[in-house]
Amino acid sequence: MTLGHAAWYGLSSFLLGFVLFWPLRKLMMAISVNRYQRQTQGAISEEALGKLRHKTSLIGAVIAMTFAFLYNRFVMMQYFE
Repeated sequence: MTLGHAAWYGLSSFLLGFVLFWPLRKLMMAISVNRYQRQTQGAISEEALGKLRHKTSLIGAVIAMTFAFLYNRFVMMQYFE
């Protein structure tokens, strides 16, 4: 892997991870809120919503970036070797 390929790999992985993060976070947030409301049998408070948003953002970022780097490594890099 040359420097040009390494730069392309890093940039495209971060870009793909960033693009995947937003819909993944929304999906995870909807699932988390529904589960929380089902468990408490009531509406969600602003404090609980903030905690869920922080938790789902962190988990979503890890999942999106991991998938993006693995996808680029095992699927896309075969075209640049």
